[in-house]
This record gives sequence, C-alpha cells and structure tokens, in this order.
Amino acid sequence: MSFLDALAHVDPERRAIVTAAQTVRFADLVQAARGLAPALTGRHLVLNHPDLVQAVTLLAAADGQAATVALMSPQHAPQVLAPLMAELAPDLVLSLQGVALAAAGLQSAIAGDFAEIAVLLPPAPTQTAQDTAWVLTTSGTTSTPKLVQHSLSSLTRTTRSDTARGRGQVWGMVYDYTRFAGLQLVLQSLLSGACLVLPPQDVALDVQLQFLAQHGCTHLSATPTMWRKILMSPQGGSLPLRQITLGGEIADDTILASLARAYPTARLSHIFASTEAGVGFSVTDGKAGFPATYLTDPPAGIGLRIAEGRLWVRNDQVGAAYLDGRGAVSQDGWVDTGDMVEERDARVFFKGRESGVINVGGNKVHPEEVERVLLSHPMVQMARVYGKANPIMGALVMADIVPVADAPDTIRQEVTAYLRARLEKHMVPASLRLTNGFDVNAAGKITREG
Repeated sequence: MSFLDALAHVDPERRAIVTAAQTVRFADLVQAARGLAPALTGRHLVLNHPDLVQAVTLLAAADGQAATVALMSPQHAPQVLAPLMAELAPDLVLSLQGVALAAAGLQSAIAGDFAEIAVLLPPAPTQTAQDTAWVLTTSGTTSTPKLVQHSLSSLTRTTRSDTARGRGQVWGMVYDYTRFAGLQLVLQSLLSGACLVLPPQDVALDVQLQFLAQHGCTHLSATPTMWRKILMSPQGGSLPLRQITLGGEIADDTILASLARAYPTARLSHIFASTEAGVGFSVTDGKAGFPATYLTDPPAGIGLRIAEGRLWVRNDQVGAAYLDGRGAVSQDGWVDTGDMVEERDARVFFKGRESGVINVGGNKVHPEEVERVLLSHPMVQMARVYGKANPIMGALVMADIVPVADAPDTIRQEVTAYLRARLEKHMVPASLRLTNGFDVNAAGKITREG
C-alpha cells in the first residue's frame, strides 16, 4: 500500500495537520496529492522545503509513482546541498532556496511551490506504479551529510497504523521533518489517522509549547536535551501528554525519572534509531539502557549484537551502501551504529558515540558519561561536556552547566567535588562554566562546541 492509499483510508474529515497558518484535513491532503501524482511518474525528486503541508503532499503524491524522493533539510547551506542533490540528478527540486542552489552549481528544475511542478516538468513518461526509493541524509554534524536509501516499508516497519487507535491522538512536532526522527513522527501520526501539530518555528520554546497545549497535544517526541528544556519551561506542565518519547541521544535515569514525575499518567518510551539502521527498538520500563535479553531475543524481529564494544543492528531493508559512494552502510545486513555500549547487571548501557570521544593524554573520555554524572547532581538542570585542544594533554574535558534557580554561590566547588568522588581523574572537567542554557542543532541534539 502506498502512502497516499494509506491516507485515503482515514476518515477524510479528521484533522491531519495543524500549523499556525492553516488546518488541513485528510481529505485535503488526499485530493491535492492525487492531483499532483500523475506528473511525478518515474521522476527523481528532491524535497527541500520548510512547509510541512507541501512536503507531506509531495511525499504522498510521489510514493508509488516517483523513482526517487530525497528529503534534505532547508537548514543545510546551499553549498552543502547542491553537490548532494547533483548526485541524484533530480528532475525537480522543491525548495525556497532556488537561486542559491543554482548559484552553488545545481542544474535542475526548481519549484518554490508544488503548484509549479506540473508546469516545470514535461509530460511524464508512461510507466506503471513502482516502489519509490526514499532517500534521507545523515545529520552531518561532524562531516558532510551522506545519502541513505530507504523504502516506505523500511521506514514504517515498526509503525502502528491502527486508525481507530489514532482517533483523538494529537502529535506535537518539534523535529525537522526531513530528519529521520522527524519523518518517523510524520509517518506514525498520519498513518494512524492522528492529528499532527506543528508550532511556529521562529518563536521561543515557551510559545511553541503554548501552541501545542492549545491544540491538545497528547503525544510528543523529542531528544533528552529538548525534554530538559521543556521541563525548565513554565509552559511544559500545560501539555496534556499521554505518550512521551525520547530519542536521538542517550536517555539517562535522571531525565527518565524527571519526566515520570512531571507527567505521571503518560507512557514513557525511549527509542534507538538512526538514519542508517532505521528504527531499532523502544524501551518502556523507565530505565536507562535496554535489557540484555534484547541481544538474544530482540523486539520487532530485528537483530542486535555487540562487537568490539559497539552496537550493531540488523536491517536488511536499508540500502547496503551510501548513494554518494562514501562507504558501506551495512555488512551482510548489519549496520555499525558507532555507539559504544557496555553490558552489566543484565542490561546494556550506552556510553556515547565512538566519534565523539575526548582523548585526554591517551585516556578516552565519553562526554555523555560525564554529563550523566553531572545531571545526577540535584543542583544541575542541564549539562554539556566537550573537549578543548591542549598542547600537552592533547585535549582537556570542559563542561558547561545550567544550575537550578536557587543554586548557592559555591555550586562550582560542590559539583566539582561531587564529580571527583564519582569519576576517574582524567574525566573530571578542567573547567566548569555556569550558563543560562544551550543551543540545540537542527536534529534537536546538544551542540558540543565550546
């Protein structure tokens, strides 16, 4: 079943998407997508547009018709996007960055609105329905993004599509829909017949949360960093949440316990997923890490294993290699997540990304492990740990913290003593800086640059 066919099975009068500018019914999405689909048969498309309604319309029209539809974040610079798009040789790019993309060397038809697509594209060749390749980019936080190929079936292999259950559910959208986590949320919401609410993107978090609360947001997914921001916001308590999902970063015991206290009637899940591995699994027992039994009896029919301290996930449905030729995505169906893990006490805990290790005089420090201890201190609301180059040690561990409102003047000394009692010497930050808050990147994750 195509994405459009699935949307057509939902009660047409249900709200599908709510934004600050409009409310769109399922009937509206289906009608617009059906009108657009004939022009997309056999096409190679790139979606690089901030308008969620236009994006979903194009995705619904393209799936089962287009050869390829690639999602690329409007937050990436044109000089980063243009060569990636050129790799795909698209027939059309839907973007508001047309002039900048052309200046960066992209030679393709570029539409700023899906109403222009039929005008820009010549008549579509006669082709039958096909399996459309959905292409996503990796986050590109530490290097140029890479292109990973999925299908609708691989993206929705764990998606619940019970439209009776979706009635009354209102999903809040705080992710970029072009990212893997954001697209997962879009698909989960719409395929279950729920309502997806997108708050204004250019306003303060308090205003976004107020918008979500006004529209009855019952389900919300965000990174642990974003959840900490939500808990610090006066508007966070106004959300009538029934489902809380965490992903994209390590979910530690502190944030899980804090969310359980703040929203005692909500179901709490933290998920493991990545662009390459797809959706791996979810954990609902309120504890950090996941049961070691998942290694031998994994959920949802996936495979999990640990090799050389890294977690591997089996996914036969994702493309075996990056589309731009920059290496393999998987080996015999197994994807190396790059996440370092440790098994103890019948549980597997995430230590951090292998690529994010700080080398302190030959000793490896995972920033996430230091952050976990910092966040367990009662006077620390948020923490960010990062490395700073040092000519003698190679790098030093640095930390920024957001203290609680009534923290004493001695908080630096107290927190430092707390860390020294719980961490090895090389893991204790050389500097502890107080701050009012941190920025998050486009994926909602903490930024570690000092």
